[in-house]
Parts: sequence; structure tokens; C-alpha cells
Amino acid sequence: MHLNRNDVARLTREWPGKSLPDIHPALWHMLDVGAVARVLLEKMPLLGPAGDQALAALIALHDLGKVSASFRAMLQDGRPQRYRHWEHSGDHLWRLDPLLADHFGGTEATRKVLVEAIVGHHGGPRAGLAPDKLSQQRAEIGAKACMDAHQILALTLGLFPQATLDGLDLPAARALSWHLNGLTVQADWIGSNPDWFAPASPELTLEQYWKRAQDQARRAISAAGLFGAEPLRRSSAPLLGDYAPRPLQQAALSNSLPDGPTLMILEDSTGAGKTEGALILAHRMMQASKGAGLFFALPTMATANAMLPRLESAAEHLFDDRPTLALSHGRAHLSEAFREICARDGSNTEDGPHCGRWLGDDRRRVLMADMGVGTVDQALLGVLPTRFNGLRLRALSQRILIVDEAHDYDPYMQAQLERLLQMQARLGGSAIVMTATLPGVKKQAFQAAFQRGLKPKLSPWGGRSSAIPSGAVAPYPALTTIANAVQVTAVEPARSRNVGVERIATMGEAVGRIKVAQAQGAACIWIRNAVDDAIAAVDALQDAGVEADLLHARFALCDRLAKEAMLRDRFGPAATQARRAGQVLVATQVVEQSLDLDFDLMISDLAPIGAMIQRAGRLWRHMEVRPALARPIGGPCLQVLSPDPDDVPDVRWLHRVLDRGAYTYQLPDSWRAAKALFQAGEISEPAGLRPLIEAAEGADPLPLPEVLAKAEIEKEGQGRAERGIARNAVIDTHDGFQQKAMAKVWDEEVFPTRLGVPQVTLALAVQGPDGLSPLAGAVQDGWALSEVSISVVKFDALTDFPDQSLPSIAAVKSNWSEARGKHTYLAPLSADGKICEGLRYDRELGMIFGG
Repeated sequence: MHLNRNDVARLTREWPGKSLPDIHPALWHMLDVGAVARVLLEKMPLLGPAGDQALAALIALHDLGKVSASFRAMLQDGRPQRYRHWEHSGDHLWRLDPLLADHFGGTEATRKVLVEAIVGHHGGPRAGLAPDKLSQQRAEIGAKACMDAHQILALTLGLFPQATLDGLDLPAARALSWHLNGLTVQADWIGSNPDWFAPASPELTLEQYWKRAQDQARRAISAAGLFGAEPLRRSSAPLLGDYAPRPLQQAALSNSLPDGPTLMILEDSTGAGKTEGALILAHRMMQASKGAGLFFALPTMATANAMLPRLESAAEHLFDDRPTLALSHGRAHLSEAFREICARDGSNTEDGPHCGRWLGDDRRRVLMADMGVGTVDQALLGVLPTRFNGLRLRALSQRILIVDEAHDYDPYMQAQLERLLQMQARLGGSAIVMTATLPGVKKQAFQAAFQRGLKPKLSPWGGRSSAIPSGAVAPYPALTTIANAVQVTAVEPARSRNVGVERIATMGEAVGRIKVAQAQGAACIWIRNAVDDAIAAVDALQDAGVEADLLHARFALCDRLAKEAMLRDRFGPAATQARRAGQVLVATQVVEQSLDLDFDLMISDLAPIGAMIQRAGRLWRHMEVRPALARPIGGPCLQVLSPDPDDVPDVRWLHRVLDRGAYTYQLPDSWRAAKALFQAGEISEPAGLRPLIEAAEGADPLPLPEVLAKAEIEKEGQGRAERGIARNAVIDTHDGFQQKAMAKVWDEEVFPTRLGVPQVTLALAVQGPDGLSPLAGAVQDGWALSEVSISVVKFDALTDFPDQSLPSIAAVKSNWSEARGKHTYLAPLSADGKICEGLRYDRELGMIFGG
């Protein structure tokens, strides 16, 4: 089809793409996005030069549906559309498939898969239409638009003369569709930015505008913060500083890497240097072109926040030039460290990593940074039918995905993580898993999932692989390399230590031991399983004349952050003996992972074995600065508040010692932890860790007392149910972007990555002369810093919670975003902290229910 300059000018004038308020022609916008895609594919090829030309051409056609009477009327007259422009794009492209076939080749089935992937660039696939609906849609498009779309498609294809899809089979196209959808979204978000692609005259020739678009695409990608740094081509060992590599780190430096996508599993005890080992491996994997960056996925926001400065320090040993570094979770904007990184413009190499506005303003886009860290939820959302999950999957597959604390997931999250590892392999990505207490059965499940991703003909939910040895005899510490084959490397221990284990039978005995140790100058902690039990422990200690700090999840964020800072100063690596001597902390599970604290004496409520080992890792932790002779008590001992596992008269066995904390964990897990710990009499690191883990949570765990048999059945049933929920929720790795699971896509805030007790968010307010203001004060993000979550069940039981339509409350919420106003309740505090009958807030104790 030959079109002259006047024809092109008519098409650009006739069909607007954006009103900014200056009109930007639809064809020019399509070429903007196609040019961005082409440059991105030059940076990270998918099919090779000719195949990538075809992909860039398809992406350039993503908004062909803007060539429609209904879209033009919407822009010019504000007339609503029944069918959206991306749905029109799908209709145009299917109607014009013979032209695509002539230009690209390939099969109709492969073209369909790829077309639907680019059409779904607004977050999810389009729905199929019945014949009568299709005729309605064609009427909205208009006959003239159909003819002009034909001409625009021909013009666009002419800019990609070498493009071909020949040789692409259907399974490969389905996997490619996830990349293509993510790439289309990425290119569209960049190509739609008016700061980078300003409205252009419709009088330019096609060739003139195509050259302009490609030149601007290169500048825009650089301005977006993409591909600005490369992995250093020398060893990353200098990130260890003056320290010699520990055995696991040495294995990470020297073990050979297989070709293709690879999963590495690092197993070692707490404090053995797994994080540095993972960074060394990630760097080597990037050097081997297994990824263009890395993303650290952690279990909580607090652990992600704590990892950010560690990655910032490591950046100079991993990348050249100025790498981008981003934090990804729901409250990343509250991190002062991340704000500082975002304030850098990247122009000064001495400033360290930076994060531009385009990357930092969206927690999906931050996954594209050279170095990212966030909650594991941000990665798991990729394998759930959520909006823009294709973008997440593409970004993750281009990075080395590092999953920390991989043992710490319930069956629901475990199934999601297996599917994520499977999808990572399916899309050509690599991953690293870090753990201290991973049972062999879970390790085998990770291996099997990843290898199923490498071999798409296998069932997506196949059985466990037996290639990895499991049970108490499996090597520990170990570095396991998984590709098509599996290699397990036993690693020498970095350190050995024995932590004694003693049982405490009553709460009064726990209080007494803390009182004695405090008098000796010991830094003490009591870890409780439930918030209300932690508050009760503080009351009991105070009654005994012992002052104690308190930390749990039911504090307003401003108070929790202040407490965490104080505790790091008091119990952290740099704390002086004078500062920590005789100090007592009562805390819940929040101290297991997120805070680098060190205690002389620890009492812990009974919990599953993994949690007990993690808790013991905070006992006599910083031996390099506080050696044994500097400690005020004789040796490390984990003192466990627990009933006798050899005396189990009934299912209320655990309730005889613990109160609300007896409900926190599954009873069989708690009993097996007690039996294994007290039978061993110590936690021997690392030699004794594997036997403890396998005895409590392995494939053949300790047999339960008969009276707990029903609890075991209930646990297994709940586990199967949770895994079943996950299996029904996650996407199918065998299928493409337009699959049954994606028939309805969900907003990220709605579709959960975790099961558990539903929560309600309260924003705490205080009364001032000018009305209600946030508890956190007149600071940036004051309302977000004043938030605290409580269970829906407890919230629903409140009878007189403040009416949200009260003028004083409505005045505040009128300035909130729609999402915050819908999902957050404003809770004014009286002078004594009361919110309503049965609920009050104390800045030292947190949210308190009851009288």
C-alpha cells in the first residue's frame, strides 16, 4: 500500500491519540511506544533481531483502537464509550490479521496469543465478545476508522521490514506473552509521558517522526532510570570488607554456575553471612547474563526497610556507574532512607545509588530498578490475577530474585512462592533462596517447582523431586544449585555454638528469672506469641518491681518506629554495656527477623521450631563486640515457657501455660518443637539444626500423643485447604496472558497474598485548637504515621466507635484520597487515650482492648 505525505498528514490530523491539551496524533503516540519497546529490546533481547522487530511492531500497534469514532468523540466531546480503545485495538488487529500474517509469518494461534498480550496493556486481558456485541463494537468504531486503521497498520509495519515470527511455536508464544504484555505496559508508561514525548505536529513525515521517536526513546529510557548501570566485571568479594570469606560465601564465590536459568538455595545458621553470600551469587549471575539487576524479597516491611541500607552499601561492589535502588511495599514512602535515595538525581557518582521520580512513584515500577528490595508480597502479586501482573513478572524475570526467610511461609504463601519460582524459570529468570530452617520437604518442593518451569510439558503441580537429599542426614550448611541437574555442596560451618534450652513452667517463674538477671546487669527479653500476653507480661514485671519496654504490632507507626530506633540504640551492635545493662524488653514476633538486637537472657513462649531457632539467634548475638567474658551471666540459654511435652492430658495442654498465645500457632507444631528442643537439651549450631528441623517439621516428624491426633488432622486439613485456595488463585505457567485465571483481574489491595485475620486500619487523631490532627503531629505523611491495624472481629465487636460522618471527622477525611477514606477509620483519642467503650490507645502499651 503506497501512501503519500498528504495521506499521512490526513491520518495524523484525523485521529487524535491524546489531548494534553495540545493534540498528539494517535499514530505518533503508537510510534513513541513502539520506539521505546525497540530500544528496550536492544537492551534485553527476547527473540533476536528479526523476532524482536516483530515484537516492537506489535507493541507499536497497541493503541490502534484509538483510530475509532467513539474514542475521537470521547476526546473531543467527552462522550462516554461503551467499549474502550484497547478493546477496539483487538478488533482491528484480528480483522487485519491477514496483513500481520503476510508481514510476520508464524501461525494464527501464535499471533493471537501475542496480539491479546499487547491489547491487555491496561492491566488485564480483554473479554471475548458474542457476535451481537461484536457488531455493536464495530458500529462504535465506524467504517471510516476501519479503513484508516488498515492504512495505519500498513504504515507501521513498513517501519519494521525484517520482522518475523517464523519458528515461534505455541508453547513458546504463551510464555512470551507475559514478557510482551509487561514490555507493552512498560513502553506505554514511558511513551505516554508528555515530559519525554511532547505533542508533535501532524505535518511531519512518517520517516521524520520515526527518527524523532527513536532518538527521544533513548533519552526517555535513560531519564526513567533504566539500564543506567552494568554489573562490575570484577569479583564482588570486596563487599566483605577486610573479612575473609566465610565458608558459604567462599562457595558462592567459587562454585560453578550452570547455563540457563538457575535456582540457588543457601542454607546456614543465623549470622553466617547468607546475605553477603546471596549478593556475591547475584553478582556472578548478572555477570553470566542471567539477570540485569536484583530484587530482594523479604517477609515484612521492617525487614525490607532494614535491608535497604545494606544494599546501598553493597552497590559500589556490584555495579559500575550509578545504579538505581528502590524500596517496594505499601509504606515505602515513609522510609527516610528511601526518601534520601529518591532525592538524588544520579549526576554525582559519589552520592551512591539513586531512584528517580518515574521509578520511585509506583511500587510496580520500582521492580525495574537495578537493585530493588521489598516485601515478598510485591513479587507474589505477579503470579496472582492482579492488574499489571505481566509487568511484575517481566521485571522479576530480568532480575535475580532473592527470597529471604523462605521457611517462614504458611501453606497458602508456600504454594504461591512455588508458582513464582516456576514462573521465574519459565520466563528465563534465575533466583536465590536464603534460609536457616528450611525443612527438606519444602526444599524439594522449591526444586520441583523451578524444574517444572524449565520443562513446560510437566504438570504445573507435579510431585516433589527426590534429587535433593532430605531428612536429618542432609548436608547443613549447604549451597544447592538447581538447573536441569542438581548439585548439593556441603559447606563447613562458619561458626559453632551451643545454646542451652530450659523449660519454664509458669509465668511467675519467668518473671522471677528476669528479675534476677536484671539485677545482675543482663540485657533481657521475653518474646510472647500474642500482643495481649505481651501487655500482661509488662504488667506482671512492673508488679515485681521490674520496668520493661514493650514492642508489638499494635502500635501506631510513629510510635513503633520511635521504639525500634530506641531499641537499636539500646540492644543493637553499637550499644554500650552501660546503655544495655539491666534493660528489659517484652516483645512479640516482630523481633524475630526485623531488628538486629542482642540479649544476654531470653525467655520465649513456646512456638514452632523455626521461630524458636530464629529467636535464639538474638541471644548472645554480637560476640565480636560483647564476648563471653563481658556478659554478666554464664552462657546463652533459651528459656522456654512451655508445658511438659511428656505430660499431655488433653488438647488444652498448651493453654495450661500460655494464654492467648496458645492460639497463635498450630498445636502439633508447638508440641513437636517442645519435644525436639527439650529432648535435645540444646540448640547446637549448625550441626544440630537439621535434626531439630526435621524432627519437628520434616517428612517424618516426631509422632504426636494420641490426644493430639485430632489437632493433627485439623492442621493437615487446613494446610490442604490453604494450598487449594492458592492453587485456584494463581495463574497457570503453561498458559499465556489471556488465560482462564485472568478472566477477572483484581486490584492489588483486594487480592490477598496472605491469609489470616482480616484487619481494619485506624488513623489515630488528637483534638487541637484547629480541629483533629494526626497523632504523629504536623509532619510529612502524618496520617500514615498515625495508623494502626486491629482485627476486624475485634473492631466489629465495638458498640460505639466514632461515627465517621461526624463533622469533625468528615472535615479531615474530605482531604484524604478516595482509597484512604474508604479503607481507613479515623479514631479521635480523648485525653486518657480512650477511643470508645472497650478500646483505648496508650503510647507506651499500644492499642488496648477491654476496660
